[in-house]
Amino acid sequence: MNSSSYQKWEDQDRPSLGRWRKWFPRDLPSKSVSLMLAVILLLWILLIVVLVKGSKTSQELNQLKEEVKTNASIWTKDVGELREDVAAARRNDSALRTDVGTWESKLGKSHARLLKLESEHNELSTQMTQALAEAGKDRQDIRSEMFRAVAAVRSGNSSCSPCPDSWLAFEGSCYFFSTEKAQWDQSQQNCAKVQAHLVIVNSLEEQTFLTQNTRGLGYWIGLTATRARGKVKGYMWIDGTKLTFSYWNEGEPNDSRRNENCVMMLYSGRWNDANCKSLSDNWICEKRQQC
Repeated sequence: MNSSSYQKWEDQDRPSLGRWRKWFPRDLPSKSVSLMLAVILLLWILLIVVLVKGSKTSQELNQLKEEVKTNASIWTKDVGELREDVAAARRNDSALRTDVGTWESKLGKSHARLLKLESEHNELSTQMTQALAEAGKDRQDIRSEMFRAVAAVRSGNSSCSPCPDSWLAFEGSCYFFSTEKAQWDQSQQNCAKVQAHLVIVNSLEEQTFLTQNTRGLGYWIGLTATRARGKVKGYMWIDGTKLTFSYWNEGEPNDSRRNENCVMMLYSGRWNDANCKSLSDNWICEKRQQC
C-alpha cells in the first residue's frame, strides 16, 4: 500500500482524530497531544470541583443565614428583657431615693433631739457642779469654824497633846511623811500601828500644805477606786466617805491596764492612780490631835 492509500484509510477509519485535526497540526508529536489532553482534562476536573464547592459554600451560607436569624431573635428577646430590667432598676432607684430622703429627715430630727438632750445634760451637770462646790464650801466653812474653836480651846486648855516628833501639825491634824517605801496596803498598816490612817485630803488648803512638804517624793494617800464589772465607777476615802475634792494630774486617772486601784501624790502634789502593789512610793499618815 502506497502512502496515498494509507492516508486515505487513516482518514476513514479514525474519524475521531479528524475532528481534532483542525486544532492540532499534523506534524504535532503524539506526546504533546497527550499532554494537552491531560491539561484539558485537569481543567475540567477543577471546574467541576469549583462548581461543587460553590454549591457547598452556598449551602453553608444559607445555613449561616438561618443561624443568624435564630440568634438575632434570641438577642432581640434578651435586649427586651434587659430593657425591662433597666426600667425596673430605675423604678427601684426612685423608690430608694425616696426612702433615703425619709431616713435623712428622721436622722435630722433625731440629731436635733440629741443636741437638745445634750444641752439639757450639760446644763444639769453645771448645776450639779455648782451645788457640789457650794456644799464643799459650806463643809470647809464648818470645818474652819471647828478648827478655830479647837484653837480657842487649846489656848486656854493645856490638856491638848502636841503632835509626835517628826509629825507636822495643820488645822487640828498631825501628818507624818515617811522616808521609806512600801505597797499601799503595807503603808496603811504602818499608819494604823501609830493610831493613824493614810491621809484624807478635804480641801485645797490642806492639799497646799501637803504639797509644800512632799520634798520631791511620791506618797500614797488614803484614796482607792470602786469598781463595777471591772470598770472604775468612782473613788472613796479610807474612812468610807466619797470623793468631793480632787487634785488629779493632767490625764489622770487613766486606770492603765485596768489595774490601778490606789492613788498616790506626785512630787508636784498632783494625784495619780497607780497599781497598789507598786513599791516606788512613800506614804503620809494623818491623825487628829487629842485635846
